[in-house]
Parts: sequence; C-alpha cells; structure tokens
Amino acid sequence: MDLQFITEEKVVEFINGMDEVSTDSILDDPAIVELLSGSVPQQIEDQPNPLGTIESFLQLFIDREEYEVCADLVKAVPELCKY
Repeated sequence: MDLQFITEEKVVEFINGMDEVSTDSILDDPAIVELLSGSVPQQIEDQPNPLGTIESFLQLFIDREEYEVCADLVKAVPELCKY
C-alpha cells in the first residue's frame, strides 16, 4: 500500500473491522454519500485524522475492487492523489 495519511497497520485493522459490512451498506451510509458528493461529513471531520479515515475507505474500496467508487472518492478528495 502506498499511503500518505495513515499507517498500513491502521488500514489493515480498518479493513478487517469492516469485513462483515457489505459494500452496499457502506455506500448507503449518509456520511459516505456526502463524502462521495464532495464534502467531508462531520462524522469524519471529528476524527483525529480525517484524511487518514478517508484514505482507509479508499483502501477498503480498492481491496473490494470497487474502482468506480475509488475514482469518485479521489475526485471528491483530491488530497488523496500524489502529485
């Protein structure tokens, strides 16, 4: 994993913790809908490392091969792209 804002250990922990949650459930979550539409929801903004949290979701969607969602997320949060 090529990460900018969070450690690989934290991402693996996050992905493993989301193992029982379906992709559809995640995508139906209002906070994720808001995030994919281009604004950071308060629920994520309140995290100690909001960009790390968002990057964890990006890695989760990569892991699940949801590449269209990944593209939408990177478009919504361009800080995730390395220049």
